[in-house]
Amino acid sequence: MCREGNRVSEATIEESPGLAGHLRAPLFWVSLLVVGLGSILYYPIFFPSTIQTISAQGEEFFFQANEAAGAPVLVLSLWLFYRRSHYRDLLRGPGSTGAASLMLMLCVALYSWGAYTTASDLKLLSVIFLLAGVVLLLGGAAGLRAYWLPILFIGFALPISPVLIAVTIYPIQLVTAQYAGLILNGIGFEAVVQGDQILRPENTFIVIETCSGVRTMVTLSMLTILLIDLFERRGWHAAILIALAPIVAFGINGLRVVSLVLNPHSSIHSIHNLQGIAMLLVGLTVIYLIDGRLEHVLGSRDPNAEDGDYGITQSEASSASRRTVNVLSIALLLVAMLALDRFGPTWSHVRSLEEKPGELLTRVFGNDPGPPFEMDYNFVGSVHYLADARHRVEIDGAIVEVFLGVANEQDREYSILTKRLAWPETGYALVDEKTERIIAGGPWVRRTLLRRGVRSL
Repeated sequence: MCREGNRVSEATIEESPGLAGHLRAPLFWVSLLVVGLGSILYYPIFFPSTIQTISAQGEEFFFQANEAAGAPVLVLSLWLFYRRSHYRDLLRGPGSTGAASLMLMLCVALYSWGAYTTASDLKLLSVIFLLAGVVLLLGGAAGLRAYWLPILFIGFALPISPVLIAVTIYPIQLVTAQYAGLILNGIGFEAVVQGDQILRPENTFIVIETCSGVRTMVTLSMLTILLIDLFERRGWHAAILIALAPIVAFGINGLRVVSLVLNPHSSIHSIHNLQGIAMLLVGLTVIYLIDGRLEHVLGSRDPNAEDGDYGITQSEASSASRRTVNVLSIALLLVAMLALDRFGPTWSHVRSLEEKPGELLTRVFGNDPGPPFEMDYNFVGSVHYLADARHRVEIDGAIVEVFLGVANEQDREYSILTKRLAWPETGYALVDEKTERIIAGGPWVRRTLLRRGVRSL
């Protein structure tokens, strides 16, 4: 039975059978079949194939802005489902066949297209629609209102949009460097900020993408939602905590950068990661303290209050045989998706270039008068190219650098739609930027003035 506020009359829902009754019921075995099929279908998406990959996924969970971390998010989502186990009686209602069919069709469409294009993120997204469809089929709108949070929480396992990352992450790196520089100078450690670099007499520290704090904002927001659910915060209390989580994460990440700058052993990979995890825990502690203050200001919630009436208003619950048929239909749907994934067609296109960028630039401008350029992959970060080349050209006695990069539109995790394309390398600060025409009637171009030390470009 549900709690008192959501209780249905004794005649509307049959008494829960014991273990022996469950083992004899077809519904138990069909439900077990659905869980097994779902595990086979989605296991490769959530869990990596090697221990080394699991370790890397843990690091991505905390720091890599453009990567996903399915396994940790899945575990936390299952915990949220467990916290709502007292609402399981809601799944015995007549359900909502129309809304459930819509969700399940969206699930099949996303998974099918993901299987065809080998896009694991689309397959992962289909889990949300699958779970929503199952809950709607078994419990209708009341069930969805009870379980919407753990269902949507799985969305944290999805990678952040690469276009959004490309547009925002480098400006955030620059602001983080400025913020960390202010802290260092404020506590008596001399530092000069030059673009994404923090210059000190002892060393030079570069704020790379994993130090930008973008992933920390996402992770702390996720942990804040868990805290809100654990303490059963509602209304303005919950909204304020969610709004403050990214701000707290940015502030804490600045302190993390300062600790890395001052730690002579921060270049050691394990120490670097431990410092990041420690500062994330500091951020969660700050959120906890803010939560306590909000509880004092806004008033605490009555622990005996109900979570809300999820509204079983039907006069009769669904029969066991009907629930068995519904669960069996989900099992057949999963079998079809599994067959499509294993034996269905896949789209493949071998991308090749008729002429590589370096060869093209040499053909057009002649040989490069200087030594070969080396790509700074720490600076480039998530800006990935199918092929690229940088070439120096002498024009009217001056050397002009030309960079040509070709995007890989098949790589869904990365994008080159970033202002970083204007930066030749790390350490340059933006002085001025405007859009203008170089030639009357010609195309609009973005002109950027950058400065590094005494050199301007």
